[in-house]
Amino acid sequence: MTATRSSTPATDAARASVFPLATAAAARVGSAQAGLGIAWRFPALPDAVAEAVRSAFGVTIVSDDEAEDPRDLPAFAALHAHARAEQIVRALARRTNLVLPAASALVIGDGPVAEVIAAILSRGGTRVVRGIDDPVARLRAHLSGVRTVVAPWPHTDLVITTGEQSALHLVAPLLAQGPEHAPASGVFIDASLDPAQTLDPAQTGDPAKAVRPFVTKTGERAWHVEAPGVYEAGGGASDRPTRIADALVALSILRAGTKDADEADTVLAELVLA
Repeated sequence: MTATRSSTPATDAARASVFPLATAAAARVGSAQAGLGIAWRFPALPDAVAEAVRSAFGVTIVSDDEAEDPRDLPAFAALHAHARAEQIVRALARRTNLVLPAASALVIGDGPVAEVIAAILSRGGTRVVRGIDDPVARLRAHLSGVRTVVAPWPHTDLVITTGEQSALHLVAPLLAQGPEHAPASGVFIDASLDPAQTLDPAQTGDPAKAVRPFVTKTGERAWHVEAPGVYEAGGGASDRPTRIADALVALSILRAGTKDADEADTVLAELVLA
């Protein structure tokens, strides 16, 4: 006789309120995911969230640099991009005194996070320029009416890097001084999941030079803003699920109950649209 997880209307309702997408995924595949471990090349869930996922769904999600990156799957990539972009824009509004509708911004990155950040800022009135290396991504942005540039960078009030794809090396000129580059000034924030791969430590500044929470002065007229963690909810909390965590759990449950990651991603899109 095998043990099964108990389920009551009350616990089901609580689970759905915390993990709405994951709950829908579990209903879709039934008990196929129970007791399984799923690995992704993606940051590990916070301990409290990971334990809640094991308790609620019977799935263990682990971070593995050799596993598939869920951001290579189109549905998850779209969900992640929108949620991450909203995190970054809200952090800028809360952590700085920038008036975003009156500011100019350079968004560096070839991928969906950069695209969504640029779109959100543009809708809010920010004058946005995108730094894009990939010609096809640059063409798409151009056809949608977005101004694109490569180094030398124009001066902007705000610089956002996302660490996506071939644009990684474009960040280097931000630190350069001289007539061929714009001065390293303005407010900098890195939306990538691993800032160490994108920003030089000199760009993040000395914590002793913090001018306010999450903001460090790095030059005469330059400031680095600490980006929220990928699982960070409002107020800096990371012990309760975010939209990104819910999407990752849902994808993991579906991966355990389908033939491959592509099918799981397709079902994930169907659940969001349902």
